[in-house]
Amino acid sequence: MTNSTLSKRSSRGFGSMLNTAQQLALFAKGAASVVLFSASVFSTSVASAQAPRWFTYELSVFSNENVVDRSQEPPVSVDVTELGMARARRLTQLSELLAIPEQYFVRDTEPAVLPTPLQPGESSYRFADLQRDPNIALPASASDFQQTNRALERSADYRLLYHAVWRAPLEDEGESTPLRIEGGLRVEEAKTDGSQRGERELAGTIDLHFNARRDRIVLDTQLSLDAGNGQRFLNRQSREMRSTEFHYLDSPALGVIFLAQPFEVPAEVNTASESP
Repeated sequence: MTNSTLSKRSSRGFGSMLNTAQQLALFAKGAASVVLFSASVFSTSVASAQAPRWFTYELSVFSNENVVDRSQEPPVSVDVTELGMARARRLTQLSELLAIPEQYFVRDTEPAVLPTPLQPGESSYRFADLQRDPNIALPASASDFQQTNRALERSADYRLLYHAVWRAPLEDEGESTPLRIEGGLRVEEAKTDGSQRGERELAGTIDLHFNARRDRIVLDTQLSLDAGNGQRFLNRQSREMRSTEFHYLDSPALGVIFLAQPFEVPAEVNTASESP
């Protein structure tokens, strides 16, 4: 059983998608493997309050393609830099982790293709640890939103623009770093030479942190969707939530689905052999 929570503000299109029991069950089914909701998720002990609290986060952002729904909140002129993009981090992709940094390649041959043996005093290269390293985009196998995302992709009324699963410790209010969110690609033809360029339709940030009492997770969204003519639809909301709650944040043009689950970081295993 997963607790599903909707935003109070709702467009006609998004509301109609979720107002029936069958449709709501579809979204909840996407998170069927989530642990049972607990009325007391956060420990009140001083020791646990000081220790880093890790969570597995999952986020899907999709657009509402219905023109009538979008007209409920007209787009505005906004610079995406006003949405916290400048100081935001982005998730590390698995494809980036498989690439060996340039400094580890031989440079006295052409082309440089072989890893260089490490010299004394040099820092060692290591592969990323998906269980212990934060802010890495996890593979699709870690997703609880697969059925939800497929339903969005099959619908003519909605488009899935962004999806990610990642793990990270939750920071206190004022100490967190926003996460950069970009998705969807609008290709435009340049007027001068006929060349094409692509621009991200979805741009903005989300910020995750504890509330002041450290008994809720706070999700702040500053997301925008390109509306053409230099204007953008906005989804700016703040939501306090417990972990394991399945949340849906609505706006006339953008929908956000979010879930956070507690994650216990595995203990480090020392594999070094002892000297005889």
